[in-house]
Amino acid sequence: MSKADIWLMRTYWDFDFPHPYLPNIKFVGGIHCRPAKPLPKDMEEFAQSSGDAGIVVFSLGSFINNITTEKANMVASALAQIPQKVLWRYSGKVPDTLGANTRIYQWIPQNDLLAHPKTRAFITHGGTNGIYEAIYHGIPMVGIPMFADQPDNLVHMKAKGAAVMVNLNFINAEGLRDAINTVINDKSYKENAMRLSKIHHDRPMSPRDEAVFWIEFTMRNKGAKHLRVQAHELTWYQYHSLDVLAFLLTVALLLVFFFIKICCFCVRRCCSRKAQGKRKFE
Repeated sequence: MSKADIWLMRTYWDFDFPHPYLPNIKFVGGIHCRPAKPLPKDMEEFAQSSGDAGIVVFSLGSFINNITTEKANMVASALAQIPQKVLWRYSGKVPDTLGANTRIYQWIPQNDLLAHPKTRAFITHGGTNGIYEAIYHGIPMVGIPMFADQPDNLVHMKAKGAAVMVNLNFINAEGLRDAINTVINDKSYKENAMRLSKIHHDRPMSPRDEAVFWIEFTMRNKGAKHLRVQAHELTWYQYHSLDVLAFLLTVALLLVFFFIKICCFCVRRCCSRKAQGKRKFE
């Protein structure tokens, strides 16, 4: 992997914290995002029926198709207590506590829903794709991280003031309800989400065009070796400066060895002179 000439990273400064990076790393975060398409008729009617309260989009991603019955009932109970209509992507058993304001779908057009003018919040597991779609459209988030990079992704959004994080294993219905209400009613979350969206869109070229440019750049120049840091050419012990440490340690040990030898020599000379003086006195 270290031999790659160009790295296309699915992040950007709207999401990431400032940090140094190498010239062969190019940021194309949000490359999959796009303007909205019309919603299916039933979803559009459901969204419009929400009135001024708006809608909440809820998805835990394609890997989490269902959760335990207890957790599903807790989540459904929390959703039933908010004034917004909820579109929930969920394929498990229908919870007993499902409210009239919540509809369950096997699949939802997530990007199109997040772009809808009625959307007030996005409940997400924190996957990179979903987070970038929320950034693209300026939607604040309630994060329920599950595994892998999701907790870290949501820590970024929380630090930037665009999300609230909850733990599915410990939260109750009231806590989830309060988290959703906080994100919707505290205007700072929407303002921060819109600020990140502005940063995302304010770039010299779109992420897709930038990815295309650097791929073609690499092809035109038969690689981009001139952008690769020479650290990739070092051996593992050179990369970690173990050879330098070994040299410095050897010098230090030699100095200690000579110091001890000199001390021992001085002590012997001193003791020898004392012994000679004692015999001469006797």
